[in-house]
Amino acid sequence: MRRDEHPVDRLQALAALERRHDLFSFRIDGWSGWRVMRNPIYRMAQGLPLAQPARSDSRRSLRALAATAKLIWLWLVAPQRELLIRTCRSALRVPQGERFRDVYFDGLIQNGHSCVKLEEINSADFDRQAAAAVRPPDLDTVVFTFWGRVLGLLFPVKALPFCTRLAALLEQEVAVSVSPRWLRMRISTVYWQSRLFAVLLARLRPKAVLVADTGEYALRIACRRRGIRFIELQHGVLDAADAVPAWVEGDAAELVMPDLLACRGTYWIEKLADTRQGREAALPVGNELIDFARRRIVPRPPEAPLHLVATSQGLDSERLAQWLADMIAAAPPELAWRLSLKLHPMYDAATLAYDRLRGDSRVRIIAGAEQPNLFDLLTEADLHLSISSASHFDAAALGVPTVVVPLSGHELVIGAVDNVQVFLAAEPAAVWKLARHAPIDAALTHRFATPGFVENLQRVLAP
Repeated sequence: MRRDEHPVDRLQALAALERRHDLFSFRIDGWSGWRVMRNPIYRMAQGLPLAQPARSDSRRSLRALAATAKLIWLWLVAPQRELLIRTCRSALRVPQGERFRDVYFDGLIQNGHSCVKLEEINSADFDRQAAAAVRPPDLDTVVFTFWGRVLGLLFPVKALPFCTRLAALLEQEVAVSVSPRWLRMRISTVYWQSRLFAVLLARLRPKAVLVADTGEYALRIACRRRGIRFIELQHGVLDAADAVPAWVEGDAAELVMPDLLACRGTYWIEKLADTRQGREAALPVGNELIDFARRRIVPRPPEAPLHLVATSQGLDSERLAQWLADMIAAAPPELAWRLSLKLHPMYDAATLAYDRLRGDSRVRIIAGAEQPNLFDLLTEADLHLSISSASHFDAAALGVPTVVVPLSGHELVIGAVDNVQVFLAAEPAAVWKLARHAPIDAALTHRFATPGFVENLQRVLAP
């Protein structure tokens, strides 16, 4: 396959490769090695121009060393807890007085569950919120990634023949170049992280582990070792990189899948129906931010300027900025409008791509950690725009028509376009016609997010 092939063709070639060569069947310590490598390989095949934030290795190392002392303390003296929760710093998005609450799990914790909270510091922009967190974390997860990598370098798993064969197949059939040692390092890191997590779980003996994102493979493996239920909350768009195909054999633990995938709504259950994560393996539970936002929606005055809300995701940022500039230039001169651009809290934290839009007084650019949050913006929006963000589905859940911008990566959500709730803009000027679309029928919105997030999670955890 040529490197200039369309991403869809490369993804199809990758799906065919993993089935033809039965990549899922390779086991390390009883679990699928391909499963823990698969997501980044799919992203490489997609060739998405994602703007990665700069990271300081020295700062991460210092954080890891500080967290090591906390981890040892937990190993030695922590009492048993009902839950182990793994979240991220950018989840601190809901103001609660002078403090900030985690949108994934604080509602559950406030109902009386004892827990240990692990936090990934995925964005330095949320340091102020972290200092005023309603429920501060007990441990920085960098301790597991740091020591998992160190141990993986010192004691790599015996997987080099498989990784060498896999690297050659990826180059020949998908035009994706990766080093066999990079592949082995990924497996080795997960292996050692799982060993560290298993020791912590042995001490805490929680009834369940809940995580806020796909990809917590090491923690899942550790749960299997200790016989602990593992529940994964849907974080964003669930696509081919996350879903294990239906033809793959093995139980959920072997394939490093959650015991239960807590999806936002029945739409995602339907999308996953032909995968191992669909049907009885998934349950719609909703999303707390959407629950909050639904209670705040008020009718818009007819004379109010049209409000467009755009969300970035660190994806094709330069071209998205130009696309928005072209859209603004094509606005009907008689139309009163305003545009709120909410930047991604992690991938667009330091981008300058959108500075060209700041000269227009009708445009407001809002940093990821800055208030208002996206859901506050959507409660007063007439239309939402993004490339392939999960925000498309958040908007639809709130009755806001949403427009797919046809730039790199939009193929991930093209299947959601129904011209009722989700639309595709062929060109920037087309947005202004779509912006006059009638509001979405409220009966359709719950399929994207089931109401009652905290209560639904409580039922999931009930004996």
